Amino acid sequence: MNLIEAKSLSYSYDNSARPALNEGSLTVAPGELVAVLGRNGSGKTTFACHLNVLLPVQKGELTVAGFDARAEQRVWQIRKSCGMVFQNPDNQFVSSYVEEELAFGMRNFGASEDSIPERVSAALAAVGLEGFERRAPQLLSGGQKQRVAIAAVLATDPDIMVFDEATSMLDPQGRREVLDTIKKLHESGKTIIMITHYIEEAVMADKIVLLDGGRKIAEGTPREVLTEPELMTEAGLSLPFPVRVYYDLADAGVKLDRIPLTVDELVEEICR
Repeated sequence: MNLIEAKSLSYSYDNSARPALNEGSLTVAPGELVAVLGRNGSGKTTFACHLNVLLPVQKGELTVAGFDARAEQRVWQIRKSCGMVFQNPDNQFVSSYVEEELAFGMRNFGASEDSIPERVSAALAAVGLEGFERRAPQLLSGGQKQRVAIAAVLATDPDIMVFDEATSMLDPQGRREVLDTIKKLHESGKTIIMITHYIEEAVMADKIVLLDGGRKIAEGTPREVLTEPELMTEAGLSLPFPVRVYYDLADAGVKLDRIPLTVDELVEEICR
């Protein structure tokens, strides 16, 4: 069973001349890492907010973890099944200490008090922050704050984790920390939706959904989507650096065996 099924999903904000999301359809299987990619205003966040019922379904169909998002009585179950990590972790914090921050979400979803300490420790270990229980979130680095936000969601044991531009406010070190955490969660079997406009982040996905103007203009593997110059130009995005080098070399008469997506693949192809 797919964990997410969206069919002809559309949404318009008040006073908007065009839909922010226009007839969007998507399925996400258990364990998949799906990158929803597009420039600003493409509809990425509008789609993400539907997954946690932060926006209601105006038109179309959406099921999340088997629950119909159009049914008001299913909102609590969907939010328990689908956790969200936003751009600014400071906007998510409600407690003075990291352990209290993680416990807050678990209590909201009915966790027993006896189970909380162990689950706090396990969630912090999963994001590489062992021993941070009594640290103050506001005193942490940007990357550490975002990992605490991830741990707070992870501690509630959702089926799906949605990262909405979760690295956009971080410095390069913080971005690496968060991306490494996302990779580990994916490798452990967690289903992940990653909303981003960073091409290099989308490379690690199992599947890419490319949005522009609220419409889905492409869906496929990173190699199928990110290597198409015309498609990426239509979406207002640049090709990944290794792909640009591939085409520049081809224009100069140097033909590589395959189009590289990462710098490591580029080096391998050139050396070959």
